[in-house]
Amino acid sequence: MRGARERLSGYLSWGVLLCGCLLWACATTQVGSRQYGPPPVPEGKGRLFLEAGGINELNFYIVDQGTGEEVYADMPRVSASSPSAFETGSQVSRLVTDLDPGTYKVVVNTDIKDNVVVEDVQIQLGEETHVMIPVGRFQVMFTSTGELSVQMPFLIMDFHMRSVLGKGMTSSELRHFIVPEGSYKIRMEHSPTGFDQIRPVDVRFGRITPVRIGTQATDGPSSQGEVQQP
Repeated sequence: MRGARERLSGYLSWGVLLCGCLLWACATTQVGSRQYGPPPVPEGKGRLFLEAGGINELNFYIVDQGTGEEVYADMPRVSASSPSAFETGSQVSRLVTDLDPGTYKVVVNTDIKDNVVVEDVQIQLGEETHVMIPVGRFQVMFTSTGELSVQMPFLIMDFHMRSVLGKGMTSSELRHFIVPEGSYKIRMEHSPTGFDQIRPVDVRFGRITPVRIGTQATDGPSSQGEVQQP
């Protein structure tokens, strides 16, 4: 009888220890999970999130509309027209910042001369504000005898081809041009085919539009860029 009581006492002790370990593990998991979420909004501030359709980095600055003062800026991107520009796909989101309550203007620099401007952004005390930035991405790939190693310059023009909005260079590396939503024309000058090649490109929020230009005879000027999800 005494032995049975001792065994029962031992079982109860192990049970209490096991419950304590489970409770500790649960508490540790809850604390650890909170580390992966955004921290609380600081006291006296509001939080601004820029929604860019899968784009994690933008060159942008924020202006207080009441005073005209620039209160925040982040310029992590190298221009896509630069030879050193390429993307690894590992960029973390940098499109969030904490601001004093007030009314602001967000200015986003793109890879052409046209910026994206969003005015009258209201930041409330202790609240999160999400603002959509109407931009999209495209990539130009030039193929020659089945290879993607040829680098060729091109112009980014408005759809009616009345003005040049920017310049670029084809690349075999991952290189996305960020531009305002809209329709454009890509003009490849001095092409190996002996004539200028022109492609339309339709840029939409949350999408990546690849534009393929090649030297093959079957790749005529009427070819259209395809639309892919990021």
